Amino acid sequence: MSKKLYEILLDINVSLAELTVEIEKLIYVSPRAAMQTIRTMAETLARHISEIEKIESDELSFSDLQMKLNREGILTPTVDQAFQFVRRNGNVASHDATRKILIREALFCWEYQHLILTWYIETYASPNLTVPTYIEPLPSKTDYESEEIILHIQGLINRLEQNSKGKKKINLSPKTVREIYYKDQSVEVPHFLRDAFLLPQRFPKSTTFLIRLNGEQQARLMSELPYQIDGLHKFVKRFNESNDARFFEELCQFIQEEKERKELKENYSGETLLFYKAEHVILTEKLANVELTKENFVGQTSLLRALHEQGFERVSDLPKELVLLGKYPNVGEVALANLFNQLKMKSLEFSEVEFV
Repeated sequence: MSKKLYEILLDINVSLAELTVEIEKLIYVSPRAAMQTIRTMAETLARHISEIEKIESDELSFSDLQMKLNREGILTPTVDQAFQFVRRNGNVASHDATRKILIREALFCWEYQHLILTWYIETYASPNLTVPTYIEPLPSKTDYESEEIILHIQGLINRLEQNSKGKKKINLSPKTVREIYYKDQSVEVPHFLRDAFLLPQRFPKSTTFLIRLNGEQQARLMSELPYQIDGLHKFVKRFNESNDARFFEELCQFIQEEKERKELKENYSGETLLFYKAEHVILTEKLANVELTKENFVGQTSLLRALHEQGFERVSDLPKELVLLGKYPNVGEVALANLFNQLKMKSLEFSEVEFV
């Protein structure tokens, strides 16, 4: 957004000016949230216009209001098309959790919103002004951790060195911090998991074992694990070598799941993901607003009662790591699996809604 447009919007409405700035930041952080916000902004402008034109709109949906404004000859064909694009794509962002929302989609939405803003300013707010042409926003800064940037730079330097020496280009795997061993087996720990929290509920066969170890200030973080898992059970009473073996097996699975989650988070940058073991669901606005009631989640009476006692009223209140709910009374693994499956089904149902 140009400085001139920002100054124009400041004179019209400070909140509107600030909102445009925040949306442009949001586009590169969470395209889905940006498109949802752009849609809300467009609807707010449409309802404000209906007040100016003395058109009753309280009982009308955004779609019906747009059609009414168009029939009354208030919207130009170009502006009507812009409203329609922003509304429909905002609905997709709010409902469809089956795919990733791309940055370019949010940018297209924002460009159409600029058409709406231009028309609104020149028609209603400041008719004597000429709004500057659209300027595509640029990302303000990266959100990567400094360590990840350093690792990435080092990888590029290594590749350049290999190429400059005329050697065959090599594929660099993610840098590992250390290896953890159990008997004749080993697992590599990636750099991003160096100090990862070992949530006991992520290790279903070793939950009690880990809780007891945590009580002895052991195995709380990845960095607290000894390089050799053999004998870990000796820190606590009434456990044996079989517990070491099961924990190592689950540790390998945990590391693999975290690698996959890292890739998912990068692919769905800016999205909120709910995880249950190796699976996930995207928390769209529509899904987030679903109330945790027996009507919405059939057969989950005990689970819902336990959630309500902890202050969970909507899906948006749930933790991103759903296995955490297992620590509450009457919340078992079967109930959690059923809850997650119902969340997935609702997500699919919302995605199949006709976006009008």
